[in-house]
Amino acid sequence: MSEEPKDTDSPEAPAPEVLYASGSEDSDAQDSSDASSVASATTTPVSGRRRVAYRPSHKATFVGLAVVAAVLVANVAIITFVMRNQATAEDEATAKGVTISSSVLESLGVSRNPVGNADTELVVGPNSKFNGKVIMGSDVNIAGQLNLNSKFTATDASLGKLSAGETAVEDLNVNGDATISNLNLRKDLQVAGITRLQGSLTVNQLTTINNNMNVTGNLSIGGSLSVRNFQVSTLTIAGHLISSGVAPGVGSGGGVGSNGTVSISGNDTSGTVAVNAGVGAGNGLLATITFREKYGNTPHVNVTPIGRSVPGLYVNRTSTGFSISVDGAMAPGGYAFDYIIAQ
Repeated sequence: MSEEPKDTDSPEAPAPEVLYASGSEDSDAQDSSDASSVASATTTPVSGRRRVAYRPSHKATFVGLAVVAAVLVANVAIITFVMRNQATAEDEATAKGVTISSSVLESLGVSRNPVGNADTELVVGPNSKFNGKVIMGSDVNIAGQLNLNSKFTATDASLGKLSAGETAVEDLNVNGDATISNLNLRKDLQVAGITRLQGSLTVNQLTTINNNMNVTGNLSIGGSLSVRNFQVSTLTIAGHLISSGVAPGVGSGGGVGSNGTVSISGNDTSGTVAVNAGVGAGNGLLATITFREKYGNTPHVNVTPIGRSVPGLYVNRTSTGFSISVDGAMAPGGYAFDYIIAQ
């Protein structure tokens, strides 16, 4: 068999590198042998291409690894310092206030929409609870109900409709309609306009009306009714008509006789005049009655003798009083005359 020709263009495989301990004689000899081999290799001509492989030494590898480790340590130290400063800044910001980004607000159901010329409007969709004090710099509009579990204080409140269980009001001005189921007033009540009471009205103490009072329906008075001027279109009295007041003045006339006397019991509305006729009584003035309070006009006076008739009895009247006279002789004795006066 014929031998195949050797390919002179292919490079020879490099000899393996042998490591020796530093400082030994063998290593020195090996270093000189390697150096001579390298020198001979560089001087020997090589035909064709030849690949040269670079194999770094272990010393260079260790140095590179040390440099990389130093760079990594420096980066870790710098990152740690920066993150620590950022955490400190975030803690300080958290202590002063909380900043919520738009994405976080949207995730919570909060929308920020511009309204008019205002900067922004904050609409809180979910339930919100504020444990601390809340201060609003401008108006607050509440579309739903406002439930207060504690005290409500307002310098000036304008309420369209107020439903309150127990409310203490020092000064209440109502310009529109007010519906109150139960109203307890411990102080004065001043009503400038018309007051209409559709239900019953119970007044436990004195009621003073300085102006006119018009009652469309019935007026029931369980106690006494004291009026200075009482005007009615039709007066129906189901019970007794009782008048009261101070008795008017009375004086005797010449018709009662030389030792006759007169007296009166009653008031300016009704009463009784008693005449005790003496010697020579009759044919003249028996008694003169003067009213305690003058009438506006001359009233109607009705005088009736009690017990027995008195011949020739007649009456004269004015706005200040009236007189009783007889036109004929009267027997000595007692006589009584009832009177009723109405204007």
